[in-house]
Amino acid sequence: MKKWSDGLTANTPTSKTADVKIDHFGDGSGDTFKMRYLISDKFYNDTYGPILFYAGNEGKIPVFWDNSGFVTDTLAEEMGALVVFAEHRYYGESMPFGNNSYNKENLKYFTVPQAMLDYVELLEKLKMERPELKSRATILFGGSYGGMLASWMRMKYPQHFQGALASSAPILYFNGTTLPYAYSDFASKVYYDAGGKDCGHAIKYGFFELNNLMYDGSKYEKLAEKFNLCSAPTKPEDIETLSETINDSLGTMVMVNYPYPTNFVANLPGHPIKAACDAIKNVQ
Repeated sequence: MKKWSDGLTANTPTSKTADVKIDHFGDGSGDTFKMRYLISDKFYNDTYGPILFYAGNEGKIPVFWDNSGFVTDTLAEEMGALVVFAEHRYYGESMPFGNNSYNKENLKYFTVPQAMLDYVELLEKLKMERPELKSRATILFGGSYGGMLASWMRMKYPQHFQGALASSAPILYFNGTTLPYAYSDFASKVYYDAGGKDCGHAIKYGFFELNNLMYDGSKYEKLAEKFNLCSAPTKPEDIETLSETINDSLGTMVMVNYPYPTNFVANLPGHPIKAACDAIKNVQ
């Protein structure tokens, strides 16, 4: 995977910081922290170019830049856009209280409304620095939690953001709103679609067999060998943890089932679901 930090991508950004308020709502102290953001005007046309604004989510912002070429390269060039990727507070280098940011008393500012206003404040600062931007549309982007932020900001602050493209954004995925197993059902369908019934059934019955071995200690060493574990399970809870880890990994792979290789969450080939299903068929 080519990284902007290696100078290998078509659009290499500049890393900057902006002073934004720690508390946008309350104490009136005006205390600020330095929020990191990435910006590129490589393709920017200052006569008409819009702002493509990525709402950073739970991670270091360069990782999202490296895996969002559709925004940073394709759309930026087609639209003559200024590209901005904002880092979410409490992640990467955007720590409101430095090394003490995760102290219990400081976590009260670790909220969605605070993060959204960080992005509003950054946008306002950018428009002050470049007056021509005041008349330009700002289009939000984000994936997963970042997509939720993008859609919520479009709804809550339409005077600042004129559109949002929210990828895999479960904006209504809350108790009482969406069926609790909706995500698992969809993720399972992806394996059936990519690898057919053989792949889907193999995974389904694999979990069934694994859970059946939960209380059979005589099989723990064999499981350690099969899954290349650092050490063999010693109790049923270890098998439960293993099952949950496999489940999470399979679900995550659905979210990064891109047609090209990525290193977003791990080094994966293009079409990783198909690759996994092919591997399952070879084992069988």
